Amino acid sequence: MKKAEDYLKAFDKPVDYDKLIDDFMADEMIKKFIMDHDLTRDQIIKASHVFLTFKEEREICNQCHSIEECKLKTVGFTPHLTYYNKRIQIEYSRCRYNQSKFANNIDALYIPKRIFEASIEDMDLVGESRKEIHRYMLDFIKNYDKNHFIKGMYISGKYGSGKTYVLAALANQLAKNDHKIIFAYYPDLVRELKSSIGTGDLEQKITKLKAIDILFLDDIGGEYFSKFIRDEVLGSILQHRLLDNLPTFFSSNFPISELVNVLKDSNSQQESISALRIVQRIKRMSKEFVLKDMPRIS
Repeated sequence: MKKAEDYLKAFDKPVDYDKLIDDFMADEMIKKFIMDHDLTRDQIIKASHVFLTFKEEREICNQCHSIEECKLKTVGFTPHLTYYNKRIQIEYSRCRYNQSKFANNIDALYIPKRIFEASIEDMDLVGESRKEIHRYMLDFIKNYDKNHFIKGMYISGKYGSGKTYVLAALANQLAKNDHKIIFAYYPDLVRELKSSIGTGDLEQKITKLKAIDILFLDDIGGEYFSKFIRDEVLGSILQHRLLDNLPTFFSSNFPISELVNVLKDSNSQQESISALRIVQRIKRMSKEFVLKDMPRIS
């Protein structure tokens, strides 16, 4: 098998881009990804190193028979192509040989492998805000069951403050306690839901998000704005979970007080009402925390 680095070395010489694209289109998974996202020739060429790496790593995975044989740098994790904000990237999820019992309780959507490594024991507790969040997490774990509703959390903070890690640590512990979890990177979830309109399985995916025991939505407010997703999808999911007392956790770069402006595309009265309706549901179903301190670098 020719490695990606061998292809890339050859880029110093004239490259037959048409042949390169033909090679990508001969791979069914890459072809589907290209067609699903309607990628242009220039986009494919610009991301050729990503496609080559993905193809190489997936072929390694296909030939693997145990986690002990894993030859990837990301041992125990398998690659997936993702497309967000016009960027083509590779993210990783647990492979078939790296499944613990509790991992089966988490349906992780469009998130990096660190969700499976995060733990409450390893949380950085520098600063009062982290300690306050930690106390709430422990209380939730101790007291929550399906007959005893406790609000989720809405965690805001600067990029890199550790919001995703905090939610991932809690999700892992709740999965160990045999709760069913969906943990989704919200901007990519929005993209997937929008694409589902054309495939006919949108309602099925919405129903799953409505009914899951505990839902984690990471980076809400970071998605490409869509009135339809806001009103007909997110609004419907939150209303259902609110009425059924199903806990929902959020992270965002924006405090709740600013979220209403993020969720509208104009200052019209109708837009303000629609955005405020979402924010009010989030307030009713979660307790707000702000990560004010950056984590220490070990």
